[in-house]
Parts: sequence; structure tokens; C-alpha cells
Amino acid sequence: MFLTRMALDITRPDTLALLASAADLRLAVLSTFAGGNLQPLFRLDDYGSRKWLVILSRLRPTMIALHQRYGYLGVFPSWETFPEDDMMEQATDGTEWYYELSASPGAGSGAELWQESRWGEWVAALGREAGFVPLTCSLKKVWLADMDGPQLPVARLRGSLRVTDQTSFDWSVASGLGEGRPFGAGLMTISRSRSVWD
Repeated sequence: MFLTRMALDITRPDTLALLASAADLRLAVLSTFAGGNLQPLFRLDDYGSRKWLVILSRLRPTMIALHQRYGYLGVFPSWETFPEDDMMEQATDGTEWYYELSASPGAGSGAELWQESRWGEWVAALGREAGFVPLTCSLKKVWLADMDGPQLPVARLRGSLRVTDQTSFDWSVASGLGEGRPFGAGLMTISRSRSVWD
């Protein structure tokens, strides 16, 4: 598994158009892989004054074309890719981690109206199937993803967790949690420190 982040230059018209369309963003992510039946996970993050595209994938993506069209041209490269397998191997039963998660319970759930405690209950339910127990859970924001049909509520959540089943946890992180993976939901990142990029 590989975790990639790329800084997006939001002063460029092409970048603004990309951010306005979940479908175009997904196609852009898929374009970084040379064919194959891949289902990479991705999300948009805000850190500092910059917006980042984050991708979790089984293969290393080729980011040069995205950098040239959407990245900071004065900075090369504007992306970083980290092997994630070593991190996941350390996520053994009983270990505790900080996490950030963009996830959705699905269209029509009314989740955009949920209180923070309700989101915590939902993450706890996810964890029972995904091999972890959330120790803390805070809601950063909720938005409605751009998609055909009913709008998809997606939440950015962060907190701490304890791994209870390493096999289930590893599979769930690699496969994505919740619904809406094609629309930038489902990606969980873990770290020993509060920010996944510390």
C-alpha cells in the first residue's frame, strides 16, 4: 500500500474546475494508474494554507501529469509518496493510534443533520466490523458530495482508536470504510501523532 499526498495550486483555473466536480476528481485520481481494476481511496485535506489531494492505493501512482496540470509548478515535485505497509504492520492488536477519516453512511441517511455524538456512535459501529474501537471521535465538518441522485453526506472525523483485530483493521483501511468511495469518502489515515502529516 502507498499513501500519496499532492499540494494543489488553487490559483490555477484547472484546479478550481477539478475541485468543483467529484467525478472529474475521481477520473484524475484513476489517471495516475496504468490500467487495471484498481479502486484507490482518495480525499481532499486542508493543512496550513494549502489544499492536498491524498490517495491510498495498492500501486504507486504516477503523479507527474497531475502535478503539471494542478500542482505548484515552481515546486518539483509537489507530491510525496510513502509506503504504508510498515505502518499497518505496526497496527497490531492493542496498539493505539490517532486517525483522520472522511466517511459517509450513505445517501438518504440524513447524516448531514446528525449531532457529533451520533457520528461517534456510527464510527463505533464501523469499528466493530473493521477491527478497532474508537477512543475519541470529534467532528470537523460535514458536506454534501456532488453526485447523481440523492446527495451524499460526508464527514471529516478525527480522534484516537485502539486496534482489536489486526487482520480486519488492515483489510478495512485498505478497502475503505462506509459508503461513497468514488466520491472521496472512506479513506482513513493513522498516525502516532495528532496530525497525519506531523
